[in-house]
Amino acid sequence: MDFRGWSKPSSARQLALVAAAFAAAGCAQSGAEAAFPSRPIEIVSWATPGGPTDLLSRALAEAAPQHFDGERVTVMTRQGGAGAAGMQYLQGREGDPHVLGVFTASGTVNMATGRIPFSPEDFTPILRIQIDPFLIAVREDSPFRTLGDLFEAAHARPGEVSMAGFGAASAHFLGFARLRAAAGDPDIRWIAYEGSADAVVAALGGHTDAAHTNYNIVREHLRAGTMRVLGVALPVEALPETPSYAEQGYDLQPVHWRGVVGPPGLDPGVRADLRARLMAAIEDPGFREYMERAALEYATMEDADAFGGWMAEEVAMSRDMLRRLGILDE
Repeated sequence: MDFRGWSKPSSARQLALVAAAFAAAGCAQSGAEAAFPSRPIEIVSWATPGGPTDLLSRALAEAAPQHFDGERVTVMTRQGGAGAAGMQYLQGREGDPHVLGVFTASGTVNMATGRIPFSPEDFTPILRIQIDPFLIAVREDSPFRTLGDLFEAAHARPGEVSMAGFGAASAHFLGFARLRAAAGDPDIRWIAYEGSADAVVAALGGHTDAAHTNYNIVREHLRAGTMRVLGVALPVEALPETPSYAEQGYDLQPVHWRGVVGPPGLDPGVRADLRARLMAAIEDPGFREYMERAALEYATMEDADAFGGWMAEEVAMSRDMLRRLGILDE
């Protein structure tokens, strides 16, 4: 998927867009809507506490109050059913702008697999915030110096090369499946782990040949000189010398991403107001510090509808790949 349309919210132009969105939202509201927010805001997270999605939720909750008229913003963790518990709660708050959910690439994969009975249309898209490019890392003493080296070895020795990564039929698994398809489908064994950090440890310990992960998971090993990155889905500021997938001849950009959605049935004017307030929150110095610390990239889109279209495309793309791999029969 092409990321040329995304931008960092960091300029006078961006601030002008935020101000314009506030104005548009204000014109569209009246009566009870004009009173928003009228009570504290809940951010629903269906991710593991302490994980990247939970950290995003908490960074938003810390930055948002001053942009929501001083109202308290809290994180509510609702785990269970591959995200279904949190999504069901959010869906049940139809039309309520005081309840938001942090949505991720994993959510659209779970929709594609049928693990959860929801689709992007069941929620109101508001703002995609960040992307977390996938990458391939190996031990420093690995014989592989490029992605081409890895794939050539896999073509020459089918089934002998292994890749550690998070989960089976996960966003990580499908991201690598797309890369492998672009390389001519070499026979590489995917070894699933419960987390990306576990996958990196497996590769570091020589249990697998490489790991499919993200920069923030592997950066300490890079600093220690114990691992190298063969390629990254999109350029990462901290890895200026590492070629992207496209620069190595694989024309794709698989990433993990995270954003905010609302319950179904939000008033368009209220949605515009919400988006403007969230855009202001992610401009907050504390939130920017969190983004830099986590080594994540801003990836806002031109409007909320574009984010909704993105989520629908992600579900369709995941379904196509799952069918291609023989995992999804429908």
